[in-house]
Amino acid sequence: MKIRESRTLDYIILSIALVNVSAASILVRLSSVHGFIASSWRLIIGSVLTIAILIIYRRGIYNIPSFKEIVYMGLSGVALALHFGLWMWSLQHLNVGPSVTIVDGYPALLLIIGTIFFGEKYYIREYIGIGLTFSGVALLSLESFINDVSPPGGDPLFGVILAILGMISVAIYFAIGKHIRSREIDTMVYTGYVYSIAATTSLVMVFSIGEPMVGYPLDTYIYLFLLGTIPMLGGHTLLNYLLKRMKLAAVAAPVITEPIISSILAYILFGEYLTPNIIFYMALSIMGITLVLMRGED
Repeated sequence: MKIRESRTLDYIILSIALVNVSAASILVRLSSVHGFIASSWRLIIGSVLTIAILIIYRRGIYNIPSFKEIVYMGLSGVALALHFGLWMWSLQHLNVGPSVTIVDGYPALLLIIGTIFFGEKYYIREYIGIGLTFSGVALLSLESFINDVSPPGGDPLFGVILAILGMISVAIYFAIGKHIRSREIDTMVYTGYVYSIAATTSLVMVFSIGEPMVGYPLDTYIYLFLLGTIPMLGGHTLLNYLLKRMKLAAVAAPVITEPIISSILAYILFGEYLTPNIIFYMALSIMGITLVLMRGED
């Protein structure tokens, strides 16, 4: 009974994280700044709030990790910065739906990583579920690309490349996180280190393109603050917590529903139309996710 209740709680937390993460693309688009800038502010706010929580409620950052663990967290932070920066940049060249969909194709990579590097065992229906999910994502991306669904002045091909690189980066981020979180490292301590390293890396990316970090309207900073709190602390931090409790693919695969939620919000807020084909491919992805989550007892 306790195991069942624990799993129910995990899925509730997972659902909350999913909704929060799905708000990211909308907040980036509303902020109207370069993806590297949005990424930097998101990571700066996320890291500052995480460290503040550690100091207030945990009496400081304790259990200092080993040098090897810090190296892993450094690589994870760099991967996270690349993921956010490249993906948020892609939103300038692709509509929300296809951009988020391509990035969230990473569970296919994580399944391979989980099998090869972590020795995780999956049921046949989990492989089928991942296959269906990724097929839906691929078809949705192709449909969107063929119809050139991009914001004014956008370059769809460049946007696709940026989104693919963002997908690879986030797969590396979650894979390293899975490795580190298998050790006895507190979730908030782990995220505090990773977010701080990612914020520093992201600032270097901003300086490399010569864009300013300040001088924007007040509403831009409001959206950037929400970006650093809702999808960051209420999304990625919760996912990092679940990495220690659930299979790698089980945590990652549900995030693939982010394109669906984000696309609906983009339609409501920005008028980005969803064609019948796109809706069908989204349904295919949901079917795959259902198969992944309908697991037997471990």
